[in-house]
Amino acid sequence: MFIALGLSFNLAHPLPAVETATPSRATSAAEFRQRLPLVLANRPSLGSAEAPIVVVEVSSFKCTHCRKFHENVFPRLIERYINPGLVQWVVLNASDDPSDQFSKIFDIARCAHQQGKYWAMLDGLFQVAHRAPSMLESLVAKSPHINRAELDLCLRERSTRNAVAADFSLYARLKLKGTPTFLIWKMGPNGQTVETSIAGAQTLDQFQQVFDALLKTS
Repeated sequence: MFIALGLSFNLAHPLPAVETATPSRATSAAEFRQRLPLVLANRPSLGSAEAPIVVVEVSSFKCTHCRKFHENVFPRLIERYINPGLVQWVVLNASDDPSDQFSKIFDIARCAHQQGKYWAMLDGLFQVAHRAPSMLESLVAKSPHINRAELDLCLRERSTRNAVAADFSLYARLKLKGTPTFLIWKMGPNGQTVETSIAGAQTLDQFQQVFDALLKTS
């Protein structure tokens, strides 16, 4: 089972096309991505920008289920779908608790991404997310993956704080019901956009069922 636009669908049923207009010419991967309801640029991302499926993982570092997903399921998805060029995986870090946006962990994640070290730092960010704010910077700075001077500068930038606040505002506008949530799009026949989502840290088999069904729509 999976969720499409808030409704339950059996995987044996056709997936709904939510973009009904048929373009007069072939839709490119870039044009398809521009039609999505959120901007993918400047977010942590893995996989090809030409991949037929786009997944936006909405995740919080303080979320136990998010951490377990990354430990137990995500490595297999990288191997089976992301590395072969079938899925582009993008991350929106936020939560349903507006006060979390003031936690330094989200700022640190933004700065790690700015250094191109988000994925190298991810396990460590999950591990220290519940530590006291006063300890976070020193704990993260011990990582061999990140430049401490650049981190300090980034954390003082107003643009970093503004970007985190914008991510939390986007989360609220999307009206999601917790983390992790996986928003999934695929360009279907005639350039239509097929949309679905997965709520919660589901099993590898459940992700496979959704991705394989989507890949069959082309």
